[in-house]
Amino acid sequence: MIIAYLLGGIFLGLITFVAALLTGASIWLAFGLYAAVGAVGVLLFAFAAIAAETLGASARPANNEANTSELDESGDHADPTGQGEAPAMRILAVDDEPYILELIPLISANVGFPDVTAVASGPEALKLLNSGEITFDCLMFDISMPGMDGIELCQRAREIPKYSTTPVIMLTAMRDIQNMGDAYRAGASDYATKPFDIEELGARLQLASDAIDIQREVEAARREGRSHAARNARKPGFKLPDGLKQSALGNLVDHQVLLNYLTQLPASEVTDVEVLAICVNEIEAGEIEFSEQQLMTMLQDVAAAAAGLMGADKTLMAYTDSATLLVAVNAVDHLSAIGVENVIEAKLQDRALEYEASISVSVGGPIPPQGEKTKRAQTTANRVIAMAENRALDKNGRPVAGLFRR
Repeated sequence: MIIAYLLGGIFLGLITFVAALLTGASIWLAFGLYAAVGAVGVLLFAFAAIAAETLGASARPANNEANTSELDESGDHADPTGQGEAPAMRILAVDDEPYILELIPLISANVGFPDVTAVASGPEALKLLNSGEITFDCLMFDISMPGMDGIELCQRAREIPKYSTTPVIMLTAMRDIQNMGDAYRAGASDYATKPFDIEELGARLQLASDAIDIQREVEAARREGRSHAARNARKPGFKLPDGLKQSALGNLVDHQVLLNYLTQLPASEVTDVEVLAICVNEIEAGEIEFSEQQLMTMLQDVAAAAAGLMGADKTLMAYTDSATLLVAVNAVDHLSAIGVENVIEAKLQDRALEYEASISVSVGGPIPPQGEKTKRAQTTANRVIAMAENRALDKNGRPVAGLFRR
């Protein structure tokens, strides 16, 4: 779609260029007209396509109209009761480029999310976020803005209790490992690159909407006093600690956020990243019963040891529901699985009295992200987790055929 817009703009620019020369204009004036008309043509084609799709969508029955304005007295969405559709997702978009601020509401409406507030600067956005007049469900921040950039804005937004877990989608043309890593470590949930692809941005927004639905379920469970512990744990009765503070380390993020990062990595830099899995053998085998506080401390210590070894500014990490730590590292020197095990076990040995057990870990990988873009993250995660499990069996004296060794 973007290529079609560019080709249309180039065609209009060429027509203008030739017409200018035929009417006696200088070559420089002709080139200037070519660039100006071509750029305007690209925007016009984009606006026309989005407008056409938006009009088509508006002609269909809308599912969210009844819920869009359901607010309580504080400006929040009406409290979901589970007896009807959830409120529509309210979005705050921040970008210093006026035409982007015009495009985002059009694209968002086209993919089913029409409730967008657009502002042009970080300070203006913070004023809205702190005012409490409106509660936003999803935040979209441009990275490159004068004054307060999107990464600082993301950090500041995360300091506001109401927005500590709100999905944040970063918008930028700078799609490289360093900028992406900095954005995720600042608290971003996802990443969308310019120029926008309607389907891709729609997919990012849908992921944010899914995350919001899960958060609402968790909040409803808390109000009703029900457990919202992690699901699908291997050991019957095992759960991740409710109080596990993933914000304790800037590079320890939600599991889905890590998968988003691996999915969005540019193809040219995928080979510069390595992924590994670290599992605590005592949890995996279910040999020892840990209190929630012991388990939380242990998991934080494992993450801190991994960050200290590999570099907090070069890694993103996340725990799975079964307490396996997935690590994506921007690797300069290739890692050794056994070396990682030895360093982390040495760190944990100093805390053995607190855990009331001697702790060992098994590492799977490291390997570069593998597979096509849409399946890359899950494929890679599944493989390193399987390798860590096989390594654990091997360390317990049960050899596994085909074990990946380092």
